[in-house]
Amino acid sequence: MKKIFSLIGIALLMASCTEDYKDWAKPFSNDPEEALSISFTASPASPVDFATIETEKVLLFNSTIDAPEGATAEYLAYITDESGENQSEVLTVSEDGYVDVKELEDAVYSLWGRRPVARVIPLVVGANISVKGVSFVKESTTTLTATPNAPEIEEAYYITGTPNGWDNNDTSLELTNGGGDVYENPVFTVLIPSTGSDIEFKVTPKSGLGGDWSKCLTASDTEGKFATNNAGGNLKVAHVEGAKFYRVTFNMLDQTWKSDALNFAQFVYFIGATDGWSKAEQKLESPNFDGVYTGFVYCADPNGWGNEFKFQRVAGSWENEINSGTFTGGITGDFADGGGNIKATAGEGVYYVKLDLANLTLNATFINNMNLVGDFNGWNAADDAQQMTWNATDYCWEITGAGVNANGWKFTSNNTWDINLGGTIANLVANGDNLSVVGTTIKLYPTRKTSDKIYCTVK
Repeated sequence: MKKIFSLIGIALLMASCTEDYKDWAKPFSNDPEEALSISFTASPASPVDFATIETEKVLLFNSTIDAPEGATAEYLAYITDESGENQSEVLTVSEDGYVDVKELEDAVYSLWGRRPVARVIPLVVGANISVKGVSFVKESTTTLTATPNAPEIEEAYYITGTPNGWDNNDTSLELTNGGGDVYENPVFTVLIPSTGSDIEFKVTPKSGLGGDWSKCLTASDTEGKFATNNAGGNLKVAHVEGAKFYRVTFNMLDQTWKSDALNFAQFVYFIGATDGWSKAEQKLESPNFDGVYTGFVYCADPNGWGNEFKFQRVAGSWENEINSGTFTGGITGDFADGGGNIKATAGEGVYYVKLDLANLTLNATFINNMNLVGDFNGWNAADDAQQMTWNATDYCWEITGAGVNANGWKFTSNNTWDINLGGTIANLVANGDNLSVVGTTIKLYPTRKTSDKIYCTVK
């Protein structure tokens, strides 16, 4: 959080509230021989390790005040990030330089994160020094050395247990946090296929692959918690009848874990402004029943209500709807959070969608164009002469005068191979085999509006 303020200003306010307040803002003067010289310097205190400290208060800085006998001081302080532009909340400091450990810990975490390494942190201290009823406000900068309290978190972990024959080298069942700093996002998940019976396992960190069991995460005596350093027994997921997968979630910072039995349907259904929020005909498919749904949807706003939509698990039913709040893992690409609804941000048109209910993420790519590509044009994915036109009435891409031949061809999008379709004309799939059917008029139906499959016609 960025806070631009001055401790001097705060200390002035603090001084103005004292009973013995005098108008110190005016130049203070006495006879020359009685002129006062006041100085204040803050210097580093001992390093603070939040993992080992046992007291409620800790010394924040050492104070040196050059002032006449009887002078008293009150302090305020804040820390900054490395740039100095972002500042913590103001810390309340005792007259001997001590601060509440929890308050300081929160401030450090807010600006420096929780990675357990020593940080040399800029510290700004304001002192309201009172001498003979007159306040002098001074400011000094120093540093605080602090080490956050957190367990070591590695970049990757793997399930080792009954699903893979307890193979400590196997990395097929990887727990991932989606990338980024593991101390900012310490929640790791993995999808484990059901085996039809209870699943037992340990969690092997990346550094322990290859036979080192000493670092494994295991069961603890407390429900929902895990033990480190292979200290406990096997973790267990009890079999749930009908479950196809189990989503296993570990919070490596809180050292907690849980499992959820998942039974994903084959389709989810698009409903929104395109069809007046009255029909759920377009759909995405999860061919492996693993909660990863892909496909194309046509988004439009014919009534001026906003180009927004949701998904339904059962066509026509709002029970357990899939809205923007579902995607705690994030909405990326050309869709965005619409405050409940999901927004199509690139305007009217066709979007390629990947909806992952296992990891609760949603991504969309706006389809600017769809092309034919094949042997006939040197497999040029950006051949403008073979560009198709969207027919919003029939929900299809179409082209006449196509140049395809029997030597193989496919559909590509956005002039790249990133999203391409092949297979058979009755069942087109991403990265599918080349097609060989020949014709000059081709229509591609991508939204599964009238079929459970993406398909095309060739005449």
